[in-house]
Order: sequence, then structure tokens, then C-alpha cells
Amino acid sequence: MWTAALAVVGIFAHGELVRDWRVPRSGQSVNSVMAVTYSIDMADVNKLEAESKRKYGEGIRISLEVGRETLDVTKDEKVLETHEQIKSFEGVYGMFVVGRNNRVTTRFPFSIAVRQEPSSLNRSVRDWFKNRFKSVPQRWFEFDDSEWTIDRCAALPDGLGLGKAGRALLLREGTACVVTWKGQQPGSMLISVSLAKGDPWMRPFTRRLCRSITEAALERFTPGEPGSPKYAACILVDRPAHVSAQKSLSVSVYDVGVGNALARIE
Repeated sequence: MWTAALAVVGIFAHGELVRDWRVPRSGQSVNSVMAVTYSIDMADVNKLEAESKRKYGEGIRISLEVGRETLDVTKDEKVLETHEQIKSFEGVYGMFVVGRNNRVTTRFPFSIAVRQEPSSLNRSVRDWFKNRFKSVPQRWFEFDDSEWTIDRCAALPDGLGLGKAGRALLLREGTACVVTWKGQQPGSMLISVSLAKGDPWMRPFTRRLCRSITEAALERFTPGEPGSPKYAACILVDRPAHVSAQKSLSVSVYDVGVGNALARIE
């Protein structure tokens, strides 16, 4: 009897906390492409170089390569030491493509930092993305930068909307901006980029966390008002130590309906 009861509780907990089964599924489809940005703390790199010179003498080089998660201490082309890169997560850039039956209809390009300054938003991305993202259909980039805008950026509330519980769960900070597509099938999407320190335990629960983050981010918009978001995307950086989007990000995308109710877009 107790075994059966525990099994039922386990199934319910998995559905509630992992699958987030209370959220209905949208009839829309979504595709996306993303990359991450981060900064290197050069003061720490210089310190490592000085320590290596004291240890190995002159001729030491510190190799920093884009896309690698480590840096090497070398001398005469021989690797002497390998260290984890000393870096800080900055933000995410990319594009969501929303439609039905996988047809390209509505595009939401973006470049958003965790601590985004509205005055430094990047509004010219088409050529950059076209050259950067070679693996996705090039028809995604058949638009002009005048066909979209990004604005109404705001820092996410304390604990990413979960208050003390969010802080206890190591949900740190983030920014949400509205991207508006003015081309064919116009629409707007609230895109949030949030930073957490939950690696490795957080990943199974990111669907449920993203719903709470998105609901909190939508609170500043009155449902049904002109310009209020029709879609929402939560980009949760739950593994910020990684330099690839695939490893470092968890993403959930939603239709925003009546009363800001959410329906998941798969």
C-alpha cells in the first residue's frame, strides 16, 4: 500500500516539477538558434601569466581561444598547464522563428545581456546572424532590420520573481525585453535572459522554473493592451560555466493568451 502511494506521489511530483503538466500545449511551432557571450577577466589572466613566469621562466604564453572552456600555459609550443577559463557570463543572442507546421512566419531576433542597458541594445543583427549561424535555413534571415524592434527592457524582480524562494534556489538576476516583429504575421515576444547558479541539479526542473519566471516578467503588462506580448520566451542560464548555448541554456517558449495565460510551444 505504501509503495503504491509513494509511486503515485512520485509520478505527481515528476509531472508537476519536471514536466510542468499544468501548462497546456500550443498549436504553434517554434525553432530557434542561439549563442552566448561572456567576458574574460584579464586581471586574473595576467596574474596567472606572472605566476607561470616565476615558475617556468620567460617565454611563457597564455592561450585564449574563442569557444574553448580552458586556457593553456605553454612554452616553446609545449603545453605545461591547462586551467578552466576565468570568465563571466554576459548574455545571449539569436532568433526565435514561430509559425504553424514549421513554416517561417514570425521572426524574433534579439541580443540581450543579463544586465542589459537599454541604451546599448543592438538593433542591427541580420548580417551578423547570417554570417554567424550557418547551420540553420538561410531563409530565416530574409528580412531587413527595419522590420523588427527591441525595447521595453526591465530587470527581472528579486529571485527572478520567486522572491526568497528564488534566492534559495540560486536564481540570480536577469532582464526581459520586448521584441516586436513588424513584417508578415506581426507580433511581439517578451524574451527574458536569466542567470542561475544551479548546475548540475537545476536542469530537470527548468521547465517549471521558466514558467514562474515568465509569469513574473509578464506582470508589468496589462493583458489585452495594444503592444502587449503575444509570445514569451524564457532563456534560463542554469549552467553558466559552459561557453556553448546548448550546454549552458534551458529554453521554454509560450503563447500568451487571455489574462496572460501561458501555453507551451514545442
